[in-house]
Amino acid sequence: MAEGDSPPVQVLTSAAVRWSIEALGVQRLHPTFVMYLYIRALDRAGTLENASASDPELLALITMPGNPTKPYYFPLIDRGDRTNMPLPSFWRSRNIPGSWSPGSIRRLQGGGWLGASESAYVLPPNHVDLAFDQMLYGKRTSALALGAYFLRNDGFHITGEPSEADVVAGFRSKFDYPAEADDEFHKLFHTETPGIDLEWFEPQAATNDALPSTEMTDLEETNA
Repeated sequence: MAEGDSPPVQVLTSAAVRWSIEALGVQRLHPTFVMYLYIRALDRAGTLENASASDPELLALITMPGNPTKPYYFPLIDRGDRTNMPLPSFWRSRNIPGSWSPGSIRRLQGGGWLGASESAYVLPPNHVDLAFDQMLYGKRTSALALGAYFLRNDGFHITGEPSEADVVAGFRSKFDYPAEADDEFHKLFHTETPGIDLEWFEPQAATNDALPSTEMTDLEETNA
């Protein structure tokens, strides 16, 4: 690579995304944890008043092609069976933005504290403890798995040999967990590796129209 050139763009492999789905699927996780991460990041940026359950950046985290009636897919469930395989319950219907509106979220068990009123969100001072107790059910979750899923459509500029550490770093950057937020981060997340031989990254396709999440056609069959 010539001096001054940027490293090639890397994207997460389908195998990495698949592993993330399986890893998250075995743990009891409140689905609204997605909204918590989004609201917390906006609060840190001082733009919480702009939060919207229909924000394209939020919906991009959970949108998955392949199911015309249930366009959202995320492996966070707090009830029912949990296995290390994709489940039909990971597919979510079009009403997810309505379920996460301020008025609706206030009526949820485990996440109602995110709603200040019928039209505004809030992040309580003790939000980390609330998230740990009521959304993670007292057990830290994998930053690596969350990163591999929520960053499945993102491009990475990586210097050196790509590794799982780059996934965690990307997750921390995406959801605003810098070094000064280490206490928050380590309260909610662990960074353990799966202990399997897995290629985490591959060069982005030149056409840029087939990122990992769009290639996981086997997931389409789980809701036949």
